[in-house]
Amino acid sequence: MPKARTFAAKLAHEISTEGKVICPKCNTEIKKVKLIRANKSKAETWAPKYEFVSMCKCNENDIMSGKV
Repeated sequence: MPKARTFAAKLAHEISTEGKVICPKCNTEIKKVKLIRANKSKAETWAPKYEFVSMCKCNENDIMSGKV
């Protein structure tokens, strides 16, 4: 049976910065996001292209709008 976690324990885990990378410009956590884009091959077929991008508040609007 899993160990019961209290609300205080969950909150302490969430606000700890251990293992998190913080952006020096906007002071928020940098998260890795998987982008899936359509990629056209030489045979004129479409296939998904997967890539990981680091996202924070600085570039969130550009990534979500598809500019990156």
